[in-house]
Amino acid sequence: MNNINFWKNWRNKYRSIYQVLLFLFVITMAFSFYSQVNSYDIAFPKEVVRKTQSIELSLQNVHNFVFDLAVPARSYIVFQSFLSLGNGFQVSDTYLLTAIIFLAFSILMTASTYLSRWWFIILQSVFVIWIITLKIQFLGLFGFENQLFTFVFVTLILAVGYYFHAFNEEASLFKRWLFFAVLLTAILILINTASTVEAPIVFITHHGIIVPVILAIIFIFNVAYDIILHILYLLAAKKNRDGSSNLVHFIIISMLYLIYVGLTFAKNDGLLSIEIIYLDEFVLLGISAILGIWGFRKRSELIEKQLIFRPLGGYVYLAMGIMAFAVLIWIFRTGNDPLIDTFEDMIIFSHIGFGVLFFFYVLYNFVALLNSGLGIYPVVFRPVNIPYNLVRAVGFGIVAVLILRVSYLPYYQAISGYYNGLADYYEYIGEEEKALTTYKIARQYAVTSHKHNFEIGKSEYEKKNWAEASSYFSQANYKRPSVQAYLNKVQAQLNANLIFESLFTLEEAQKDFPDNAYLHNMRGLVYERLNKTDSSFIYFDAANRAASDSEIEEVSSVNRLALFTKKGIDEDLPETGILNEKSVPYKANYFALANRKRKYIDTVVLSASDMPEVLTYNDFSLIFNQSLNKTIENKPFSSDSINWLISKAENKDFAKSLKYVSSARLNYSGQINDAYSYIYELENENIADAGFYYLLHGLWYLDQKAYSEAENHFAKAADLKMSKANTYRTIALILNQQLFEAAQLYQKQVNAESISDDLLDNDPLYQMLLGNVDQLPDSFKYLWLKTNTSLQQESIDSIKNSLTNSPFLSLLRLNEAESHIKNARFKQAKDILQNLNIPISEEGLSIYKNNLIALLVTFTDDESLVNQVKESKLQVYPYNYKLVWEAYKLKNTNDRKSLDKVMNKLGHENAFFESAVILSTKYFNKQEKLEKAYEILVEASRLNSGNSNILKLYALQALQLNLSSYAEDSYEELATMLSTDEWENFSSQYDSIKNKMEQMPW
Repeated sequence: MNNINFWKNWRNKYRSIYQVLLFLFVITMAFSFYSQVNSYDIAFPKEVVRKTQSIELSLQNVHNFVFDLAVPARSYIVFQSFLSLGNGFQVSDTYLLTAIIFLAFSILMTASTYLSRWWFIILQSVFVIWIITLKIQFLGLFGFENQLFTFVFVTLILAVGYYFHAFNEEASLFKRWLFFAVLLTAILILINTASTVEAPIVFITHHGIIVPVILAIIFIFNVAYDIILHILYLLAAKKNRDGSSNLVHFIIISMLYLIYVGLTFAKNDGLLSIEIIYLDEFVLLGISAILGIWGFRKRSELIEKQLIFRPLGGYVYLAMGIMAFAVLIWIFRTGNDPLIDTFEDMIIFSHIGFGVLFFFYVLYNFVALLNSGLGIYPVVFRPVNIPYNLVRAVGFGIVAVLILRVSYLPYYQAISGYYNGLADYYEYIGEEEKALTTYKIARQYAVTSHKHNFEIGKSEYEKKNWAEASSYFSQANYKRPSVQAYLNKVQAQLNANLIFESLFTLEEAQKDFPDNAYLHNMRGLVYERLNKTDSSFIYFDAANRAASDSEIEEVSSVNRLALFTKKGIDEDLPETGILNEKSVPYKANYFALANRKRKYIDTVVLSASDMPEVLTYNDFSLIFNQSLNKTIENKPFSSDSINWLISKAENKDFAKSLKYVSSARLNYSGQINDAYSYIYELENENIADAGFYYLLHGLWYLDQKAYSEAENHFAKAADLKMSKANTYRTIALILNQQLFEAAQLYQKQVNAESISDDLLDNDPLYQMLLGNVDQLPDSFKYLWLKTNTSLQQESIDSIKNSLTNSPFLSLLRLNEAESHIKNARFKQAKDILQNLNIPISEEGLSIYKNNLIALLVTFTDDESLVNQVKESKLQVYPYNYKLVWEAYKLKNTNDRKSLDKVMNKLGHENAFFESAVILSTKYFNKQEKLEKAYEILVEASRLNSGNSNILKLYALQALQLNLSSYAEDSYEELATMLSTDEWENFSSQYDSIKNKMEQMPW
């Protein structure tokens, strides 16, 4: 080693080749170390998996100044964990290994032609065995399924080798190598193009890995004593000038090294469990391999007659080293831990066997020279007493004894690793059953190894055999625990509802991986299942802090948002500025939390063009939650319509929920008619969810003051055991002025729930139904006045007097004004609105009054009231006064097209907005578009069949269009709905139009 870059004195062409091979040697070694470090989890990929949950919350309330009823809504939250159910096999690793093996064999074949006859025969036999192990007969080359091509390839290799060995001995090194390289490349191309099997290159590499593994082990044996050799070099390369002894230093340093190797052996063998830093076997190999560059050059003095080191011996050493480290790369990257165990054992066994023998060889031959301080390194392979070949023989014997001591375990592990490689091939080509069977064969040779247990566990998991899967994942963790195996085991236990067992598994995992973000995240999910909110948050937070990459950090953040949303934790929303950088699940949970807080988010724009046509659960959750969030601000569909997604067959799993959120979006943007068409479908689609939709629709009807329809829907919801449905039904009956029925229903509910008298004494609803008005709050006195049609004037006056200075007296006056507008008594309505002073603090009443003034102005064109309308406070829901005001403003322009469009929308938007329907109908009649007015009234009377004013207009409109049969049907129906005075007035009007139409010529 006195000349570190000894190759600099070689001829240029030899030096260049050596330097290229040396570069490849270093690169493959470095990549093997990288692959080892990144195979701590046995090389299987972790995949993010989601679990979507539907939660109930409320974004809106039904508020009629007396009752404030939360409207139930749904949002979807996404909890994310990690599973490893994919295949970690990368075909590129096999292609890399194939290229390196063929390159190395081309060099070895070249070298064999320079050897003596016996060594030539031995090496040619190795090549033949390698070709046989490729299983070429199963490739079906050109349709031949026999040994023909195996025989052809063997013959070609032997023929070319024998030709250069016996007949063309003068051929140059490059020429020989080129022949072999071209021959092997041609074989590879032929196999790849002419084979009938799938992935033939992967097939031959995985079947033929046996010989490269054996050659890699031979390489390990060859460098096993290089560390002691170079200890000797450092101490005795030259004679000590002062004549001091090197013996003690050599013994101490060598013994320390051998003891350390022995401690690693004892730890691997289970003889020792001391907490110290042990040798990493592959680092030890790397050091030995690097030192072996110079050590093999030194040892070549022994075999110079067979293989000269300069340059061919140097090439052979580097080729063997490149192949060895390439095999290790492939093993690490495929997670083939039985082979990893085999190589670990071979490295330690060989360093003990050959190292100890070489140590004694040096002492036995050169003890006196070492003691005299002489430089014995130059003559270390010129022994005096015992030959060097004895070191090889006895050293190999010690290795054999160590293998026998563990009952051939490295051999069985190697066989197991071989079958794992075959199973990887079968799994790669999609032969799942063959792969599983081969993994089970591999398991027979190494029961506690990770790879095959893990793969069999994955198969059982996919079959939903949770107990079997958990057992295999446990066995996978026996010697080489991995994060993935723990994650899969915990998930299998959760799937089997073995929640506490999953916690025990995570406790065990904590010992192997003390601060692992993936395991913290999984523990947070387990505690969430147990409703341990504090513990769940702690572990999600721990996962976030321990995260080593952005993926797990994002997942833990997603889960924290889901936890806050599900448990209703009062946590501030993160800044909206970060949303555009976040994942879809994060955004979905963000909107879910915003929905719980009733906070409108407008920073994330999602247009229909950005939506995927085929939804995943994550995509669906985001689209659903974001669309629902827009109901807070009554935003209509525009560029973000989601209705087109419903019609996609691929989205059938989401269609029902999409219909629901579409109906909610339409409803709260004022498009009531369209909204109800969707919710009608949902009510009749599936009995499992019908109760929720009946309850929801009933609350929407309450908002529209369609109390009879609301009561009917609450009754159906109650039949389906929906909570609060009977209470809401009682309220609907009260508001529909059916106090007797309401009292009966509420009494049944009180009896069924065994409510105490103390509670009933303080229940204003119960007391009102009993008629105990004096002690009621103002809101219920107002309700009593509004709903009790049997009250005498004296009682009415008395209650009104008690409401003096109460906002509920103002509310009563506003109700009267609204009734006057509906019945075209505009002067009375104006008088009430002008004379009614509402304090600024009563914002709800102010908005109500503002809406009515805008409606009155639109009907009357009364310019004296225009300035009293505050456009910013006009409501869209439950009635779209903002659109009414838009119609008024357009009336004063020449934009007739826009006015027609707005009036048409007013007519078709909300059948329960009686004034808007009347306004639209009158407009189109005035424009002599009688059919258009009729279409509006048909739709309105169908949806709002209990509204007598709309039904009267429909009957009269039908008469004007000579649809007398339809008019008669409505006329008869109105006879049961109207009071005597109302019926007389309407009959007179009906008969007048009827006579007029009968007198008109055809």
